[in-house]
Amino acid sequence: MSPSASRPSPSSRSLLVCTALLAALAAGCGSSAARGPEAGAEVASIDARLRGSFRLVRFEPEVPLEPMLASMLEFQYAHLVVRFDGKRILADSPGLHVDRAYEIRDPAWDRFKLVSYDEAGVAYEALCEFSDQGELVVHAQTPPWKGVATLRRAQ
Repeated sequence: MSPSASRPSPSSRSLLVCTALLAALAAGCGSSAARGPEAGAEVASIDARLRGSFRLVRFEPEVPLEPMLASMLEFQYAHLVVRFDGKRILADSPGLHVDRAYEIRDPAWDRFKLVSYDEAGVAYEALCEFSDQGELVVHAQTPPWKGVATLRRAQ
């Protein structure tokens, strides 16, 4: 076996490092179980801040949306209200109603992972954080709505 066959090439190493970095970012700062008893208090703190109603104010898709989805999104800015009640996400606007179970995972200060479940039990993950302006910034991980949404507390 040649020396180059026993070691990954520089491009393979770069790919491995990038993959490990992305996995760490997606996992947040560690699971709640690994963090001990304080994790329950951190989840409760995030939950208290998350409860209530928010309005969608911005969405920046990772990939440009097709024209029909883009026009649907534009309509939602003035109308979509998302409510978190501790167990369910309720999103309502004319022509749209979403009701899903959710849970908070991996709390770390102002950041956390939000996992919601559709009617079939399929999980959808988003990395979330509360901004300095009091907005909820949601990094949605599921196509076609993969991108960054900004929600502002409804008045």
